[in-house]
Amino acid sequence: MAEPAAGMRVAGRAALLVLLGAAAAGCVERELRVESDPPGADLYIDGVKAGTTPHVEPFTFYGARRLTFRLDGHVPQETVVPIRPPWFQVLPLDFFFELLWPWTLRDERRVSVVLEPLSEADPEALIERARSWREEARRPAAGEK
Repeated sequence: MAEPAAGMRVAGRAALLVLLGAAAAGCVERELRVESDPPGADLYIDGVKAGTTPHVEPFTFYGARRLTFRLDGHVPQETVVPIRPPWFQVLPLDFFFELLWPWTLRDERRVSVVLEPLSEADPEALIERARSWREEARRPAAGEK
């Protein structure tokens, strides 16, 4: 009678090991590291504020990301960054590396942007240019009465 209980304990331990192995197996960490020069720019990813630079953004899906940088005294800058999957994230390999591979794989992307300072414009010239644009906008277009 002792033999069936011992067999169940062994089977239970084996099942536990399989479950623990499955839980610990396979992992891909994806990070988008964004920097700006000068640092401290507000960063928007796809129109949503993500933080300030330097910034690390974990991501799950591949594709194009629209990055917008804003910093006082600098020209706002927008760039589209294509993020293509690496070789281990292409079908059918992705299934193996996401679920069965026992070690962690890292996919780290870096984006670095240099922000241009705003030019010191003459305020009077700026006002005069705005007035001329306003007058031009108020004039009827050719062919209109």
